[in-house]
Amino acid sequence: MSDEVRPWDLINGSPRAPEEIAEERFAICKGCEHFRKGNQTCKKCGCFMKLKTLIDKASCPIGKW
Repeated sequence: MSDEVRPWDLINGSPRAPEEIAEERFAICKGCEHFRKGNQTCKKCGCFMKLKTLIDKASCPIGKW
């Protein structure tokens, strides 16, 4: 089984990151050169970062968090 995060991890009962961790992750994303402000996605992985940061097992594609 892959450790990769999938969109359905938001609805399938996968563990959520604590709120303060999710907020910290999203703040890092917002300051990143790969963050698209218009739709809040990452140029590297294509994910909607406000949502991805909520998933406990998620990680930054370039290792920032």
